[in-house]
Amino acid sequence: MPFMMERFWGRRTYSDGLKLQEEALELLRGQTTSAVLLGLEHDPVITLGIRGNLENDLQYSVETLSAKGLAVHFTERGGQATVHTPGQLVIYPCLDLKAYGLGPRAFVDLMTSTTQRFFRSVGVETTTNQLEPGLFVGPKKIAAFGFKISRGLTSHGLAINVENDLSHFDLIKTCGVSGQPVTRLRDLGVDRSLEDLFLTWCQCLELPAILKQPTFIDSSL
Repeated sequence: MPFMMERFWGRRTYSDGLKLQEEALELLRGQTTSAVLLGLEHDPVITLGIRGNLENDLQYSVETLSAKGLAVHFTERGGQATVHTPGQLVIYPCLDLKAYGLGPRAFVDLMTSTTQRFFRSVGVETTTNQLEPGLFVGPKKIAAFGFKISRGLTSHGLAINVENDLSHFDLIKTCGVSGQPVTRLRDLGVDRSLEDLFLTWCQCLELPAILKQPTFIDSSL
């Protein structure tokens, strides 16, 4: 079984999430581990990926959004705009792709299949959409993907709507789509804690066998 570290951090600012990812990447660079899975929920924030644009992806000015209680962050992940608010499960899978013999496309496919397997385990069937990344229940989006891969190491990740306020998505063009309908697990009859759902997602992740097993080193990140 590949060596993997996983931890649910609860509610954190987006800046805290970036720091946790950097600490996880340091563990990967030092070959302490080959996978670190971070689960958390964020304070209200809108993030813009490398294809994001303030004028095209936001429905309101940064000043108006700030007055509504949402910060705006540019990030290095793929994709355009998305919203993180309390009640949404955010997962950052930080992996050493070389340790698992995975390329970028295979990694994205792995994240997609893992997340679909996770939804299936809680009784929800999802589909993909060729026009934009993420997973859907019918026409409604329930999970968004946005990854960064640098020198074989992955960061950023995915967001799953659980019990978050969906009205915040009206503030943006979700992944470039204006008026994209969204849904959440609570509205689909799933009533479980974010931590429990995070651990379930981790159990659904089936990583390829690695060639060399790293030595266990206890770390709280």
